[in-house]
Amino acid sequence: SGDGGGGGGGGQPSTFTVGGTISGLVGTAVLQNNGGDNLSVSANGTFTFSTPIANGSAYAATVRTQPTGPSQTCMVGNGSGSVGGANVTHVAIVCTTNTYTVGGTISGLAGAGLTLRNNGGNDLTIAASATAFTFTTPVASGAAYAVSISAQPGAPSQTCTVSNGSGSVGSCNIGGVAIACATNAYTIGGTVSGLQGAGLVLRNNGGDDLAVPANATAFTFAM
Repeated sequence: SGDGGGGGGGGQPSTFTVGGTISGLVGTAVLQNNGGDNLSVSANGTFTFSTPIANGSAYAATVRTQPTGPSQTCMVGNGSGSVGGANVTHVAIVCTTNTYTVGGTISGLAGAGLTLRNNGGNDLTIAASATAFTFTTPVASGAAYAVSISAQPGAPSQTCTVSNGSGSVGSCNIGGVAIACATNAYTIGGTVSGLQGAGLVLRNNGGDDLAVPANATAFTFAM
């Protein structure tokens, strides 16, 4: 008999199963033996391919489909050899969750001192006039990311805002976070004392003339 139930010399079985253990798995992986005999695995523990292998024949366990949601990479240890008169149980598959970087683009940055933050940490200081950024610490697939401004730039003083700054990491690097910076504008003004007559005109930077009414005590330029 060639079904593993007998038939070999001295009543020994002529076919044996191939299997082992899988660890670290979060999603579902599809395993193969010798390029076929697909086996879908969704839990950690032991596994056994359904088709037995003849004694003395080769086996080669591989991962046909890596897990997704989260994205993982499963590596096979002790995956190949020849059946030697016993079931193969030592194939070891170890899965790890993939990690990806988080970054994006910066527009309008002129000042120094902009500091970005991801997930409440991993602060990243951005050089003046930079147009792109990538955080140094990658984020695991399936985990959240949340980009915020930790410190605004100065010299000149600017305000930067974040768009597309949060979400969940899938199976690729995040590059769509957008940081837009604008230089802050401030009014120029002051006080007037002793003014009684009309006709006082103040000027800022060679323009922006401002007529100050009689008896005024304060002024502010329009721009």
